[in-house]
Amino acid sequence: MTLLATNNGNYAASCSLDFSAPPLYYDTFALRDSSGAPTVSMTWPYFLSSRSRSVLTSSGDVPVQSCWNGMVAFDAAPFYATPTSAGLKFRGLPDSLAQSHLEASECCLIHTDNKLSAEKGVYLNPNVRVAYNADAYKAVHPDGGQWPSRWQKVKGVWKNRALRWARWPSRYLERRLVQGRIDSWMKSPLEKGANKNSEAGAICTVDEMQVLVINGWKHL
Repeated sequence: MTLLATNNGNYAASCSLDFSAPPLYYDTFALRDSSGAPTVSMTWPYFLSSRSRSVLTSSGDVPVQSCWNGMVAFDAAPFYATPTSAGLKFRGLPDSLAQSHLEASECCLIHTDNKLSAEKGVYLNPNVRVAYNADAYKAVHPDGGQWPSRWQKVKGVWKNRALRWARWPSRYLERRLVQGRIDSWMKSPLEKGANKNSEAGAICTVDEMQVLVINGWKHL
């Protein structure tokens, strides 16, 4: 109910925060802040964007461009077919783009494809915390009620600040690498049956390849 009430019920999508090994949050693949950037740190306050960080520190509903984080609620309207639209669908990167050693989460791409995302916004609700096991759930729902603690917040703020500075060269280089591969693909011959090469989900795309293995999948 708390998730559904995010931003007074006015959103294209709203998401929880998910945890497997607190205080680290889990869904780094799908979460992008209000600027479209991946998170700087896996601990509170997470974000590179000052807008997303400032709302989080005031315990508000955090504006982001993409999220999933264990539980998500959508405005369902875009998923219904109309006379002029087939309806919003989940997808992956085109195979010809993925062959450039790029990958993107379908849980991120759905937001970049959703026309309501720009109109109504996507929000992360930090008051809704889900977990993959009982111990993780208890850790983010302490008996005292406050999570993260004041000390965790102090440590988190300074860690986030340090990582924003220390990792900016690697962030810049990765974005240039990824965007360069997308730009080259857009200029390449068209895919069979496609009208043009285009990719709306650049913010979701990372320098990575995932393959199926016997016990699930792995990164290459």
